[in-house]
Amino acid sequence: MLLPRESALRFIEGYKAILLRVLADAGIKRTRSITKDLAAARSHAKNKPELIETAVTELQSIGQAVEPAVIAAIKSMKVDQWVYLRDTKTFAVFIDKRVENAYEVRALTTPLNELVDDPPFTFETGVFEYEGVYVCDGLVLNPVALGPGYKTQFRAAYTAIRKAGRLHARTAA
Repeated sequence: MLLPRESALRFIEGYKAILLRVLADAGIKRTRSITKDLAAARSHAKNKPELIETAVTELQSIGQAVEPAVIAAIKSMKVDQWVYLRDTKTFAVFIDKRVENAYEVRALTTPLNELVDDPPFTFETGVFEYEGVYVCDGLVLNPVALGPGYKTQFRAAYTAIRKAGRLHARTAA
């Protein structure tokens, strides 16, 4: 369910550099928690892709260019409310907030069930395309555990989504 370690660390390094640049550009004070700082920067840039572009340009201008694959992954990111339905040995099942699409999602360095406990949960996070798969950025905001009634409903929705061909396992890349 995890990306290969080297791939994950390359993404994290670039993502962290870009988000911390966004934070600095916005004049948002850093805290003692890197996770909170990154989540604050992601939230700030959520609907403002120009902030990411500016951060990338600024990093390039000071000789700290971010790998093109990482930039592309960040630009593909959907920060939204997701249902984390279940885990398999190789991926987690995420359903979008409209309950129209499902995704086979990998984690970076920490399994999702270690971040929030065993599914099902709903939370805000970023899901992006990287190295041919969908990946969760690991910055989980406002997790809410779902009870057995919701679990049953979302399992039925997942079955319908799969049958309709809207389960996304691999990206175009």
